[in-house]
Amino acid sequence: MQFIMSTRSLARLDQAAIHAASQRSRGGRAGHAGSGSSLYATFATAERARRMLRQALRLRQWVAVTSSADDLHLLGEGSIGQAVRLRISEGPDPREFLAAYDSDRRFALSVIAPCPQCAAPVPTVSIGSLADYGDWLNSAPNLAESPHYRTSRAHRGSCPLPRE
Repeated sequence: MQFIMSTRSLARLDQAAIHAASQRSRGGRAGHAGSGSSLYATFATAERARRMLRQALRLRQWVAVTSSADDLHLLGEGSIGQAVRLRISEGPDPREFLAAYDSDRRFALSVIAPCPQCAAPVPTVSIGSLADYGDWLNSAPNLAESPHYRTSRAHRGSCPLPRE
């Protein structure tokens, strides 16, 4: 049986992420995905995307992670498949992520959040660990921009963001 996270549980996830980010900034071990990590999948499937998100955010198996094809983002440059949109919680404040290939052809995760320019929900930053997610929650500088941020078709037509 899977558990749909409540607002309170999501707040605990956010607190754990912020704690992991502060541990990493102090030089402690925060579960950052290093070069030896198997965070990236070989084949892009919804199941692998869910597993990757669970691993990155240290989610238990019983936490419901839903997935669907994202009709606004391709799986990768030059591909015909669609990226995978992941969602934690079906409540009023869900956490959403995009799983797609990055420019190095690795299956990677991005946080979906409002664009700072046009407020449309777009993939904003790449994350590979709970600490990365915590850095994003803390609005830390020098976060890795999602490879799909500037090319997202989700941006509003009036968005002043320079597109690639």
